Amino acid sequence: MNKERKRKYKIRYFRVGAAVFLLVLIFFGIALIVSSCGDGDGNKVQVAVITDTTTESFLATSENITETITEDTAASFVVYPKKSSESVEFSEDYDAVNAVLMCVEDNEIIAYRENSTRMYPASLTKVMSLIVAVENISDLSDTVLITNDMVSPMIAQNASRAGFVPGETPTLRDLLYGMILTSGADASLAVAEYVSGSEAAFAELMNAKAEEMGLRDTHFTNCTGLHHEKHYSTADDMALILEYAIRNDICRAVLTEYEYNYPPTQLNPEGLKFTSTLFERMYGDEMSGVLIKGGKTGYTDESGNCIESFAEIGGKTYILVLCGGTTKWNNIYNTLSAYSVYCAKGEPYSPLNH
Repeated sequence: MNKERKRKYKIRYFRVGAAVFLLVLIFFGIALIVSSCGDGDGNKVQVAVITDTTTESFLATSENITETITEDTAASFVVYPKKSSESVEFSEDYDAVNAVLMCVEDNEIIAYRENSTRMYPASLTKVMSLIVAVENISDLSDTVLITNDMVSPMIAQNASRAGFVPGETPTLRDLLYGMILTSGADASLAVAEYVSGSEAAFAELMNAKAEEMGLRDTHFTNCTGLHHEKHYSTADDMALILEYAIRNDICRAVLTEYEYNYPPTQLNPEGLKFTSTLFERMYGDEMSGVLIKGGKTGYTDESGNCIESFAEIGGKTYILVLCGGTTKWNNIYNTLSAYSVYCAKGEPYSPLNH
């Protein structure tokens, strides 16, 4: 009888051991799948915590995890913010055709107007140019030869320029600040030439990045934002591009800088001073409880006045995009007012009170 009982116990222990061994194998198999799916592109993978130690329930749980992995890894790199019951349309006081105000942490739209409607992004384009440049440059101290082809066409089109002279060899760091702070088209073309050999090839990288990010309605034909019918985006997409940029330390440093000095050269004896087109028009702390950290402005005849920025309010980050404004100063006033009214629950901005 004792021998029979021992034999039964051995069988039972063997079965339990086999079940545990199978559980461990499945667990590590799933862990391997999760690690391979959660790649450097930032795809999100959900991992369930397993508390049931029976083989059957574990298999059921692992099946659910596999379905979650498949669903999440097929999703976009960026996560579009959602409207909630508290989301509102911008009031008519705001001078913008396309606009969106979102909370990054809550992934929620605070206020909107034609935010998913296609529009021309003008020089807000350069934020994507910055992203692609930073992700494809290994040494910002490398230099680039400024050519006549980088300067003369921009002069002819009356595009904003940083002021580099053909024959100069600024560093890539100089070019990035010239591209963003003064919205220099000459600097943008120099960066594109360095990274890809041509502006057209660089635009292909920009579109590849847009596709990788999962942007819904964005296409680039150039790195400067000069008008082209096939060069378009939406307020939503522009906000997500800015959100992506400020998660990168280099991009964030450039977008938040007020001023950058390019040292004197033989061709530029006095050097160049790049001042942010955003912060030359505001301090960023005019409104109580609001601190605007950085951003980008833009303008073409077709796009109107555009501005995008990000701010810290109550411990959270907010992003605001306003496009199609009638004047650059309206953009500034509307930016200050929108953060105050819709996020900080304060008073609208008025230049008469500041």
